[in-house]
Amino acid sequence: MDIFGFKVLFDYKVAGLPAEIGWAELSLPFEDSKLGLNLLQEGKVQKGSGRLSFYVTDVNAVKRYVESKCIETKDVPDGYAAIDIARSKYGYDGFIMLDPFGNEIFFVGDDIKDSNRPSFKQSE
Repeated sequence: MDIFGFKVLFDYKVAGLPAEIGWAELSLPFEDSKLGLNLLQEGKVQKGSGRLSFYVTDVNAVKRYVESKCIETKDVPDGYAAIDIARSKYGYDGFIMLDPFGNEIFFVGDDIKDSNRPSFKQSE
């Protein structure tokens, strides 16, 4: 299914995630890149209630690049449900970058090689 020119790759139901995570993943027009969106709570959307996550093939290379541009990053602490699942189930890792308004933007991707997890490469 396409939405606003993005192809929906899967949502929380397909991924086997709990409904409260409200997860959806979309393809981006860049090789090996995805966009993840989730709503962290029901009801009125407030600062911190949604999350923007970019999925990249080499998260460590992206972090080095972002930091080389003097942009502050921080590690993702335990307790973020979607990231915790990505770490434990697939071996992904990530980092947080703050935008100029203080919003957290997550970058998640390959860190630990594991053949049992889905690849970020989109199928032909």
